[in-house]
Amino acid sequence: MIARTLGALVVAVCATGSAVGASAPALKPIDPVALQAMVEGTAKELLLPGAMVLLKTPQGNFAFGYRMTELGVTNPPRADIHFRPASNTKTMTAAVIVQLIQEGKLSFDDLISKYVDGVPNGDQITIRQLIKMRSGLYNFTNAPELAENLVNTPDKAWTSEEVLAMAFKRPPHFAPGAEFEYNNTNYYLLGLVAEKIDGKPLATIFQERLFGPLGMKNTLLPVSTSNTIPEPYAHGYIYGGASYALVDAPYPDDLQAAARAGTLKPDYETWQNPSAYFAAGGVISTADDLATWMRALVGGQVFNADYQRQMGHDPDNDVTLIVWTSLTLSLDGKPTANALMLKILDQIYAVSPLAPAKL
Repeated sequence: MIARTLGALVVAVCATGSAVGASAPALKPIDPVALQAMVEGTAKELLLPGAMVLLKTPQGNFAFGYRMTELGVTNPPRADIHFRPASNTKTMTAAVIVQLIQEGKLSFDDLISKYVDGVPNGDQITIRQLIKMRSGLYNFTNAPELAENLVNTPDKAWTSEEVLAMAFKRPPHFAPGAEFEYNNTNYYLLGLVAEKIDGKPLATIFQERLFGPLGMKNTLLPVSTSNTIPEPYAHGYIYGGASYALVDAPYPDDLQAAARAGTLKPDYETWQNPSAYFAAGGVISTADDLATWMRALVGGQVFNADYQRQMGHDPDNDVTLIVWTSLTLSLDGKPTANALMLKILDQIYAVSPLAPAKL
């Protein structure tokens, strides 16, 4: 499962390799020295202040920290360092929704208008379409006013009314079900659905349904007023402000040139309040905890047997890969953790399960 960027820190998680019933590409013999050299070379090419790679395979577990968790401080990344895994929060939100469906409290065919008022086309958009990114709703993280607020008032605590207003005041992009578009509004709404059905804050739902039972002691959804991260934590950086990072936009040529020349340093963005992202990207975790989460999700510890059969994964190779980077986007506008992840897959699989990375 691969996440797009959402905050100052990014994680790309891969516990997948093939659909159920398909033959998985074989793993190569893994050379830790060569793997670490590739990670360091790629991280240097991406101008990363810091990065963490945690790879678990039957050949052994490999953990590589690159450079530092904070610019100017000698503190190498570790697998127990807290960070914001951004859109990997969506895997947790989707899991809660599926659990509610298992319990008969919700249906994939329920309309969002049953749970949230004022949604454009809400009497046509189903829970299934929200999960599959096929609602057609405007993506609130594309709204210019969100980026402006993150620059001018980074500690602002966002309400659901404010977030949804950014999406709902703009026309939908397409009719429900007609197309696919990656969209954070979909998962924000799913979080509200879970809260309405369970009658609890999403943070409590995550803790009681997922984090507690799985022993994820370093994972939480913070309260909306909090912009802090538990110690120890990695600092997050971006170039040019949130307007580029939120939409994966390439940087202007002059900014790229200055950054490559070393005359422009990335902006420090650790203390942005993540409340706008909520169920779409608000969680704080560690590489160790995310590895626990992904192995549980694909390994049958989250859903019953009927729903588990719908999860594709790679049981033959049993690979779990966690990557976080402390720079959201490379200078050419690529999500850095995803770029690094693809390079790792290229190196460890005889035939990579995903398209090769192009840096």
